Amino acid sequence: MKKALFLIVISLVFLYSCSLPKINTADFEGKFVYMIHSNANTPDSSDSINYQVVYAQNNMLRIESYTPIGKQIYIKHIPKNRAYILMDLGFQKVAIQTIPDTTLDDHRYKFSFAPGKRDFANIISNNIKVKDNEYDTTFIMNYYKDISPKYSTAIKGIPGLPVNYYLYVEGIWVNYQLVSLEKKALNHDLFGIPSEYKIVSLDEFIEMIKD
Repeated sequence: MKKALFLIVISLVFLYSCSLPKINTADFEGKFVYMIHSNANTPDSSDSINYQVVYAQNNMLRIESYTPIGKQIYIKHIPKNRAYILMDLGFQKVAIQTIPDTTLDDHRYKFSFAPGKRDFANIISNNIKVKDNEYDTTFIMNYYKDISPKYSTAIKGIPGLPVNYYLYVEGIWVNYQLVSLEKKALNHDLFGIPSEYKIVSLDEFIEMIKD
């Protein structure tokens, strides 16, 4: 009887230790930077195209990406699920209205426990096994449990801020690794749309570039 009880207790402890924690929803304010790795580019600390810069302020998010055609800015009001992409077309600066999240990818990722931790940007992050059901591929990724995943648009459902993750982009797997994280007060204007930008719908934007 004692042996059976001991085995039950051990099983419960094991299940608890292997279960995923609840998603962190606490607010954060500051800046973090990812370096981007892929077979299509060679990481270069002097080349901005290898970086993604993220600003977070409570319920606001700003992501700056550097592409061959220039800088693109994504601004999102998280609770309202409202977002804009800011682009300079040369002849016109536009803020393209987007609907950033849908229910279509709610079950795209499957998460399971992975032992171990890793250090990214001087913070200790948890390992997690992530299966991308769309591409039937599994990676060991990493997340930081003390910052909410709401400050990332990648890997929906992960229980903390993703700090080392993979996305399938234009036919290749792209790896994002956190290289800097700074908690600090930010100017709220970072999350607004400058007056010189014209707000347009996605359909209006498509018509603009056709012309």
